[in-house]
Formats: sequence, structure tokens, C-alpha cells
Amino acid sequence: PMTTPSPEESTAAPAACPAAFAMELVAHKWTIHVLFALHHAGPPVRFRRLQRETPPITQKELTKRLRELERSGLVSRRAFAEVPRVEYRLTDLGRTLMPALEALHDWAKRHGGEVVDHWRRAGEIPSKS
Repeated sequence: PMTTPSPEESTAAPAACPAAFAMELVAHKWTIHVLFALHHAGPPVRFRRLQRETPPITQKELTKRLRELERSGLVSRRAFAEVPRVEYRLTDLGRTLMPALEALHDWAKRHGGEVVDHWRRAGEIPSKS
């Protein structure tokens, strides 16, 4: 499983290859789904709603993704003392990542079929992971 690089590992990473560093932040299969769900929700989102927006993610996996995103400064978490309630939202830093992810999304919509055609011709259709 991919995890966010440790501070020691990532200190030189942005300078070495900024694009690879950015891709590493969102490389896990659920991370982009969680970021898009938070982005489209707008206001703070409670955990259960976020889980409904990203099926079939498990509670354990969503918790791990949110912790990784919070550790990276892309998501903020706010816990309330009354009835156990936690809300999540994109931080300012997290919002700066969304145009790049939307551009990747648009690219995949436009060119994904072409890539799949190449895979088919090569006899290598990757499985979903």
C-alpha cells in the first residue's frame, strides 16, 4: 500500500521531481475519490456522508485516507464535543490541488479510451486494483 512519504523521504522529493511528488500524494486508489467528494461537497462534510459519496470504501480505509490527507495538510478535521461529530473539509492547500486533478480527470475522459485501445492491441488490459 502506498503511503505519504515520511518527512525524511520527502524533503528532497519536490526539488528532485515535483510532478512525481504531487502524484505520490494522490497515488492511493481512494485518495482522489475522497478529494473530489470533499471538493464537490463544498461545506464541511461529516464522515458518514463522505463514506456514502465514495462507495464502496470501507470505514477503516476512509479513516486511513483522511488521516494521510490531514497529515499532508490537504484536509482539515474538526471534532465537536457534543454528540460525537467530526467534519472534514479541504484546506486552502487542498483546494490548490483540485485544478490539477480536474485536468487529469478531463484528460482521462478525452483520452482514456485511446489508452485502453493500445492496451488491448498489446494484449494487456490491466485489472482494477
